[in-house]
Amino acid sequence: MNEKVDDKFKSRLVFTLLAIAAISLTFGLVWIGRVIFLLLFASIVGTIFLTAIAEWLSLRLRVKRGAALALFILTSLIAIALLGWLLGPNVIQQFSELGVQLPVAAHSLLNQLQSHKWGQWLMQQTPDAGQVANGFSFAITRIGGIVVSSASIIAGLAIVFILSLYFSVEPETYYNGMRRLIPEEHRDQFDECAASVARILRSWVLAKLISMSMVGILVSIGLAIIGLPLAGTLGIIAGMMTFIPNVGPLISVIPAALIALAISPGTGALTLLVFAIVFSLEGYLVTPLLERNIVRLPPALTLTMQLLLVALAGPVGVALAAPLAAAILGVLSVLLPKAPDVPIPEIEKIHARR
Repeated sequence: MNEKVDDKFKSRLVFTLLAIAAISLTFGLVWIGRVIFLLLFASIVGTIFLTAIAEWLSLRLRVKRGAALALFILTSLIAIALLGWLLGPNVIQQFSELGVQLPVAAHSLLNQLQSHKWGQWLMQQTPDAGQVANGFSFAITRIGGIVVSSASIIAGLAIVFILSLYFSVEPETYYNGMRRLIPEEHRDQFDECAASVARILRSWVLAKLISMSMVGILVSIGLAIIGLPLAGTLGIIAGMMTFIPNVGPLISVIPAALIALAISPGTGALTLLVFAIVFSLEGYLVTPLLERNIVRLPPALTLTMQLLLVALAGPVGVALAAPLAAAILGVLSVLLPKAPDVPIPEIEKIHARR
């Protein structure tokens, strides 16, 4: 009898140790490849967007989905090549000039600061004003390098594009393969979660592309009106940074504000006014209109997700925090029981009930 108990205990102990080892190995692999998993998630988002466009073209043109997808990809590549041929040299030149002007603008701003008594007082309050100035100039130089040197960004986008293309050609194959990993009794719920995530991400990507285009165009026009150099390049940066909620708009203001303040305080104020007007329109008019058909991401939730992912995966995590939060909310909308919205209970009423 004791031998049977010992055997059962040993088998349970071995099973527990193996389960702990498997879970630890899984978390270790996820931690090591966290950036790869985020790029894979970005590829899934791209696949959802490409399949949505392919289905829309298939219905309108009455062709097969594969032919519609090939037509869209071919048309997009031709358009990108044409824009690159027409605008590419000018854009590359402006980005190169931006990398040169940002450090110059930083030094000019520091000189203007030191030319005023309040600026000298402010610099004197620092432990080592020279070290702060050098550090500030170095940081701005690094910002310029990040803006200009886009090799890593292009490599990441190329990986996402290629994976999205492969997934979009045969989405059923990959989906059914993933579906086989789910226990049969939970497959219907898995299908509901996948449909909810796909619906939310389709609408989110479309809304974000419209917002990015609007911000890029309006910022370029506004900066060109006030006569700021490199208005087109700064508009492209602002449009791209709009993809990242909360943090992106603040990052996009930095290079434009530095160049403008180096010219004159008045130009700096007008530049900040342009960004304030554009992002106010985007935040209070365009985004609410576009988010009627999608789940609204609470800003606090998005910011919390960004803080978590920036610690785990760096800039890639910050960029993908919003779509990942939208996907999680899509899954939770299926798994969690629905409850009516109620106002926050007042503390006095709770005490009165007791």
